[in-house]
Amino acid sequence: MRRIALLLSLLAGGCGEDQGSGEIVGSLVVPDCESRGDEDRWVCLPDVPADECAAFDLDVDFFALERFEDAAFIRMQHGGQALATTDGLLIEIRDVRLLRGQLGQGLEIGPERDIRAALVLADTCPESTQSFDLRGRIVFTDFGIDKGDRVAGRVEELVVRDARTGALLGRLRGSFDFTLRRGPPYQRFIDT
Repeated sequence: MRRIALLLSLLAGGCGEDQGSGEIVGSLVVPDCESRGDEDRWVCLPDVPADECAAFDLDVDFFALERFEDAAFIRMQHGGQALATTDGLLIEIRDVRLLRGQLGQGLEIGPERDIRAALVLADTCPESTQSFDLRGRIVFTDFGIDKGDRVAGRVEELVVRDARTGALLGRLRGSFDFTLRRGPPYQRFIDT
């Protein structure tokens, strides 16, 4: 009985653990999102200002930072499963040393920049072959790379275009605030 009580208390403690907070919202059109029918267009009425539009909500509830040598990848996604099976936003920082002295400042996001982004809609639009071109600005208010460090900031604007045609598909914005954890599911590969 003692062992069962101990196990239940450990499980209950794990359920209440803070997983971080944040959101990625805005407007988005995904032309080949066939599984959702007419729901491929998450747009606000014309009288809603862009900075208030939340027709599209990525519904993020899982946050992680993974390091590979000098690079770091921030995953903001729905659930802790592999990003290839859910919806999420991946922010790649090619060299974290570039963030020194840059906290609180707007940094450019783009394919040719030091910070790049990828939008994955594997759950919402699993059959989609849409390729997104993401450009915008991000501000880090806290950025640590060790277990227990805080990672926080905001995506001021993320312009979403069709990577093939250049057509505007939407505008996203959001925030994130989480404590860095180690091990699965927060890290796919453990660095030593």
